[in-house]
Amino acid sequence: MTGRGGRRVGALGVPALGVLGLVLLAALGVWGLTWWSGARVQVVPLAEFRSLLEAGQVARVVVRGETATVTLKQGMPVQVLTPGGPSTRDVREVRVRVTRELATPDASLISLIQQQRVDLRVEQPSQWPGILLNVLPVLLLVGWTGAVAALLVWLGWWAARRVKVANP
Repeated sequence: MTGRGGRRVGALGVPALGVLGLVLLAALGVWGLTWWSGARVQVVPLAEFRSLLEAGQVARVVVRGETATVTLKQGMPVQVLTPGGPSTRDVREVRVRVTRELATPDASLISLIQQQRVDLRVEQPSQWPGILLNVLPVLLLVGWTGAVAALLVWLGWWAARRVKVANP
């Protein structure tokens, strides 16, 4: 295959374009997940959570770390951003930042949850994200070092394979 000016295009151009395409596709996927996540789970202040609880609209509360995921009995209208512009959607799950009120068993919020007969679960946060974030830099360092070493070995092999022309 020849490029502009009759020069040959290297074989490394095609895999590099493939890798670039995969990186762009992954970035688009991450962007899409963050864009559409607002349509499913909304963050509400503790005062609004308390008013939802007093109105009897809360079905279940799952406390995990510093956030609580609240499942509502019926959808709550929330304005979200979409590619077509802002729109209103019914949301059945909301997130609340957990304070000491929810962490202490004798708090008024806990008694209100028990009065409303809401399913309350307290779960320990997963340790895997922390472990992976601590191991990831090491894996990247080892991977890049291995890639550079492999490139240098390949360049040495390529240079040794070249036909040498003797000067007359």
